[in-house]
Amino acid sequence: MIEDTFIETHVKRNNGTAGIVFDVCVWIAALIFIVFLNVIPIMLGINIIFITGMLSFALIWAVIVILRQKNIEYEVEIVNDNFNAAKIVNANKREELVDFSLKDCSYIAPVSSDKFNEHKAKASFCLALTEEKDFPIDDKTWYAFVEGNAPYVVVFAFKPEMYKVFRRYNPRYTENYIVKSEPSDD
Repeated sequence: MIEDTFIETHVKRNNGTAGIVFDVCVWIAALIFIVFLNVIPIMLGINIIFITGMLSFALIWAVIVILRQKNIEYEVEIVNDNFNAAKIVNANKREELVDFSLKDCSYIAPVSSDKFNEHKAKASFCLALTEEKDFPIDDKTWYAFVEGNAPYVVVFAFKPEMYKVFRRYNPRYTENYIVKSEPSDD
């Protein structure tokens, strides 16, 4: 009897230095706009502080909503031969990205594979489910190339227990995984 398999990973998107700079610039721009919005009518002798106060509050609320949309987490679930990926925005809005069978994959391998650039060029789109937008080219990051009406590449963070599932359901098109042993202290 074959056991059912279930593997789940969560990866939080790191916005990096550019994301922090963007956040700071948006807040500074919003504060400068609020100051001008409230100070200029007072300097001109126009008493519309209620209206400008409401507009200031709306601007702060809009900035908070926009910046919270950058909190992205990716969830990858592998249940038997089904690969499912979803994007979770701000820990409450879930959007399904891809759902395919491992048997439908034309190739499963690390992104350091020789065929990665070839598959990425053939694909209609490349979906990166990694911490960084520009994922590292190493053996810890794998990809699956799925052909069909619109071929695509799904790049994901690899866990060693995934390899057994890939080999079970798609042995022909899964690249060999070599476990690198750590040097011993002996």
